Amino acid sequence: MEMRKFFATLCIVTPLVFGGFTSVKAVDSYNSETVNYILKMNPNLSKKELIESVNDLVKQDNKTSNEILEEIKTELKKQEKLDKEEDKSNRMSTMGKNSGPKIIGSSSKGNVYYTPASTFGLPHGHVGMYYKGNQIVESVPKKGVRAIASSKRKVEKNAVIQNVKVSSSKKNNSVNWGYSRVGKDGYSYNFATNRKSSHYGDKNCSKLLWSAFKLKAGIDMDKDKGLGVYPRDIRDSNYTKTIKTF
Repeated sequence: MEMRKFFATLCIVTPLVFGGFTSVKAVDSYNSETVNYILKMNPNLSKKELIESVNDLVKQDNKTSNEILEEIKTELKKQEKLDKEEDKSNRMSTMGKNSGPKIIGSSSKGNVYYTPASTFGLPHGHVGMYYKGNQIVESVPKKGVRAIASSKRKVEKNAVIQNVKVSSSKKNNSVNWGYSRVGKDGYSYNFATNRKSSHYGDKNCSKLLWSAFKLKAGIDMDKDKGLGVYPRDIRDSNYTKTIKTF
């Protein structure tokens, strides 16, 4: 009887122990070229965080890890193409850093803005939204979701202010939700799979806007509906209309 119990216990414990080794091997089996490309295009994203997010998506979407990695890579290639098509002659700020030759100034509550920005020379853009006519809500590195006076917000050449094509009440509810995250949500460098991450907790600039209008206005502002919501996806959304260009 004791021997039976021993083998029964062994059968239960063995998969748990070796299951850990299997997951580690799975990381090594990922297409390293694709992983390296994704990390290159998301310089502050760690390999560990990328792999963890991919593992979560394997469970959610019933796809293989390499299928998900290829989806991420394809979307990043689109972002690269957009960059080549756009004017790169202007100097760009870094990761939403408050710099640029223009002050964005005031606009109507519920409007959003986009400004060119880059990380280690890799252009991606930055977005924020107007909580009040003279106050902006955005998510930036080190600080997370914050509010800043529009009179102090600098933007680059080709920045735009946009109207979101929903009712005023929906816009107000959306930016009110965004403001409610000030001081609560930190910053995340993961753009690659941010569409699939929680609406609450660490988030980057485009995730903040996407979550706000998804939850409170019932719209999807992600232009291409890929795994990542990038700032240009918000700018180029069918729900946004440019009303001012710098």
